[in-house]
Amino acid sequence: MYAKQPKIITLFFTFNFLLILLFNFSVFTEINNEWWSTGPYSHGLLGFVLSLYCFWLKRDCFHSTYYGLGALLFVIISALLMLLATLACLGQLQQLSLFLITCALLTAVYGFKILKDLFLPLFILLLTLPVWNMLQIPLRELSTWVSFFIVDQLDFAIIRDDYNLITPQGTFIVEQACSGLGFFLVSALYAVFVTQLNHLSYKAGFIFITIAVCMAVFANWLRIIIIILVGSQTNMQHFVVQDHLTFGWFVFVICYLPVIWIGLRYFGPQATPTKKKKNSTNRQFVPSKSYLFSVSALLFLLSSAYLFFSSRFDANYQFSLPQLTNYQLLRSNENSSPNWQPTSHGASSEQFSYFSQGKILIQVYLANYAQQKQGQEMIFVENSLFDKQRWRVKENGELTIASNKLIKTSNNPIDKINLLVMNKNRQNSRLIAYWYSVNGHFTGQQKKAKWESLTASLKGKPGATLIAVALDYKTKNREKALQELSQFVSDFISRSI
Repeated sequence: MYAKQPKIITLFFTFNFLLILLFNFSVFTEINNEWWSTGPYSHGLLGFVLSLYCFWLKRDCFHSTYYGLGALLFVIISALLMLLATLACLGQLQQLSLFLITCALLTAVYGFKILKDLFLPLFILLLTLPVWNMLQIPLRELSTWVSFFIVDQLDFAIIRDDYNLITPQGTFIVEQACSGLGFFLVSALYAVFVTQLNHLSYKAGFIFITIAVCMAVFANWLRIIIIILVGSQTNMQHFVVQDHLTFGWFVFVICYLPVIWIGLRYFGPQATPTKKKKNSTNRQFVPSKSYLFSVSALLFLLSSAYLFFSSRFDANYQFSLPQLTNYQLLRSNENSSPNWQPTSHGASSEQFSYFSQGKILIQVYLANYAQQKQGQEMIFVENSLFDKQRWRVKENGELTIASNKLIKTSNNPIDKINLLVMNKNRQNSRLIAYWYSVNGHFTGQQKKAKWESLTASLKGKPGATLIAVALDYKTKNREKALQELSQFVSDFISRSI
């Protein structure tokens, strides 16, 4: 029956794919938001359409079917990875897991050979997903170094301070958004699409893709260099400095014209490889009803498992302040602070408390998370412990605890305490010490906090809290302020349960 009606297999795949999207709709929403943004993944919608077109070109690959235990194992592993990524609120891993589940479903229905046949369309789809941020660091570093070197060789006055390129007319900051990741991905997407459309060999396709991405990296270098040179000559008033995003894409298009010409001249359409006729006596393996049911059951159970784990959270979770005998508690559980505006997206509750010791005034901020979700989590790139319009970070390091004995003998030992040293102006500064509490454990490391959040969710205790302590001081009294903050944090942790 199934061999005579391949449309049933296609419908089965479509049904299960939609089932996956339903259970992971928040992940799909995050991907869609990136596609409609002005960031490095704004090409995503176009790339998705191109991948669908390439899938259509390769539609002959969907006629034969095969199944096996290896495919079922792939389904289980990819679905478990999605579950763990969701519990740990790892957005990029969730998006990658969604891609892997799609590949696993393909293999479960059409066999592992389908991954080879659809390698280029799947690669195009992968290039649209927001999972390439790890490339921003090396691309940013390389762009900063090359731009500084070229401008310096042109005898322009320039100094490099980390990612700040300082000239007499102003400072140019090479942000992560300036790494050229968007150029890189668009170039790779175009080159892979040409490789598929023109039936290039893997060797020819690799050469063309390399040429394309190298030109994209060069275009980003040229963009930064021109902005620095023009900004230095126009006192930072030229439109290329004010609207460097639009200018960047203009430079990219100009630089990419030679790539298009090279593609047309040297990597044009190749003869479509002829397929050997299959021996009609060869028997195709066709999924049985029980096998198809097993695939759907596995996907449903593993995809819906998150609903079970998330149902066990305590909606009333809050971190309890310790009783500090050496400090006077002035006020607690305030909803806001008159001079401190941290941002914690998705926090179930935020509390400000005030302690004093003589003339010392210390603020404690608690951001409680009864349950964390994607974009509404304790460790999130858009969270902030200060108002960036009023404060400037001078240092980002660790706080030295005044009494290590108290920490080691406490019920809640901690690995490190993060410290922000900030300036409001020349006279006024602020220290902020912060760490995380997850499932009754303290840690200052973000990766460890993510891991603790995962294990806590599995245990049914997903409550987590960001703990931050702020101390304002006169800039000249920094050492004394550090000692006072260190002593308070030491007492706070040692008396916390």
